Amino acid sequence: MAKFFGPEQTALMAAVVDRLIPRDGDHPSASEAGAVDFIDAAVAKSATLPRLFLAGLNRIESESLRGGGARFAELRDELQDQVLHAVEIGSSEFFEALIGQTYNAYYTNPDAVSALGLDPRPPQPAGYEVDAGESALKLLDSVIARGRAYREA
Repeated sequence: MAKFFGPEQTALMAAVVDRLIPRDGDHPSASEAGAVDFIDAAVAKSATLPRLFLAGLNRIESESLRGGGARFAELRDELQDQVLHAVEIGSSEFFEALIGQTYNAYYTNPDAVSALGLDPRPPQPAGYEVDAGESALKLLDSVIARGRAYREA
């Protein structure tokens, strides 16, 4: 369920992230791995990303219409790549955020990680449970007790 993007923006995001990470055999595409919902949630929670993503998506569509004569999702793959390259050059801050969010979504998705032949578990040794909350913070007590000496050489 979309939290920030409307239906047209959601469809555009799916087409865009699938050009960044397309389906490859058993490996899901970015949209199949939930990247659109992940990015939508990140944009909805951010103070800066909404404006950046709205401007970036508008730039993608305007470049598509200008360079390819159609909306992004209707263009051939080669033209979509040309549009994305033009946006990367002209809107580098948006494109960097788009790539970062897409990769974060993809490589934290258990299905995508499994397709890569990796164990989709948290990054600690197998069988080790990480303490949550207060008990985990107690491990810092000895560091706090040392004071600032380690910072004041």
